[in-house]
Amino acid sequence: MNEIDIKKLLQEANDCVPRVSFEEAINIISSTNTLIIDVRETSEIEATGLIKNAVNIPKSIIDTNFDHSLIMNHMNDNEDITILVYCAVGIRSAFVGYFLLNQGYKNVFNLGGYAEWVENNK
Repeated sequence: MNEIDIKKLLQEANDCVPRVSFEEAINIISSTNTLIIDVRETSEIEATGLIKNAVNIPKSIIDTNFDHSLIMNHMNDNEDITILVYCAVGIRSAFVGYFLLNQGYKNVFNLGGYAEWVENNK
């Protein structure tokens, strides 16, 4: 895949997966049943930590060995849930959000980057 294809795919992902602001995310978290997924690699998590109540499912695992149990293990059966996905800056989370939409998940949003969250959560 060349750079043009990647940019096109990223644009498509960003068009399909709404990016939410910090304030919108706080509202979603406080008013809906929410699963927050950090798609950064383990070494990144070890260096910075996670958003409170987030689970780590690295994008590399989703890309190579996706199984619905990765998500379902964090949900109750038949649960209506909103999924917030984030990474370091919001690119990987856009791709993962797009992938999850294509896998049939609904209410998937891109939270953006961890640093944004920390900066706004002061």
